[in-house]
Amino acid sequence: MAWNDETYLIGEKVKVELEKDFGIVTRIDFQSGLIYVLFKKMREVAYPYPEAIEENIIIPQVNKKA
Repeated sequence: MAWNDETYLIGEKVKVELEKDFGIVTRIDFQSGLIYVLFKKMREVAYPYPEAIEENIIIPQVNKKA
């Protein structure tokens, strides 16, 4: 998988399981295996990557992969 294929989520809106509001993906840390999502009131939460996406804990709201 190319670098662009893995990082297209950064800056995209996502729906997270058990959260009311949408969040924005701020960064993906490949060494630690974490994806960070920023919610309202500047609350940032880390989720396991790529398990959170594969298990639909994080659902990207992307129309088209660039």
